[in-house]
Amino acid sequence: MLATDHDKQTARIFAAVPLLLAAAAGALDGASFTAFHDVVVSAMTGSFVALGRGLGSVGALAPAAWALGGYVLGLVAGTVTAGLAERRLPARGAVGVTLGLELAVLSAFGLAWLLGGQGHVFPVEPMIGTATLAMGLQGAALRRIGPAGTPTNYFTGVVTNWVSGMVDPAGRSWNPGAGARIAVFVLAVAATGSLHRVLPVGVVAVPVALVAAATALAVATASARPPVGLHPGDHTADRTRSMVVAPTGA
Repeated sequence: MLATDHDKQTARIFAAVPLLLAAAAGALDGASFTAFHDVVVSAMTGSFVALGRGLGSVGALAPAAWALGGYVLGLVAGTVTAGLAERRLPARGAVGVTLGLELAVLSAFGLAWLLGGQGHVFPVEPMIGTATLAMGLQGAALRRIGPAGTPTNYFTGVVTNWVSGMVDPAGRSWNPGAGARIAVFVLAVAATGSLHRVLPVGVVAVPVALVAAATALAVATASARPPVGLHPGDHTADRTRSMVVAPTGA
């Protein structure tokens, strides 16, 4: 569980945000993998592989370049947005603002998906770039909850820290949140991949709805009553407390 700002009840509520976002990333991948010829938009390892394989061919490089460019742009925009928001808001509020920006981008992607119809008539590369832009924003938003962040759209580090923590002789730890994020991601990929075969136009509503729910939760918990003794305007103290996380499975 995240040890963030405000009381334990709101911390428990906020702990659902990474799960919703992991499911959203999985849902987006489940749809994009089917629609865009095996392209994964939530993590960039595959794009780097495609970049290497496509060297020397401009046509083959285009999808990887759009994917990487969109993701980097999302990271830059999300980091700047969250950093500016955190000057006036607690960390959860900064997360909510940045997720709101992701929701806007993902909604634009969803609108283009719907207008493109079953055949996805819009050019694939800009669609991929828009999807990875949303994922970059999501990655930047979740970095605000602690020094290590809580990845919800790439999982090699999650698995590494989770498994190593369980068997490390220097001190074993169990992080159920890591396993839960992996599980919901996999289930969301399976569900939307199957849904795309029967409802290709409407499947994009799934990641949009999940990000909307995560944004609403982040905003709601950020506006919860702070602990006794903390003045509402004391954002510095609030941010200091909000950046503490359990040493877990980022």
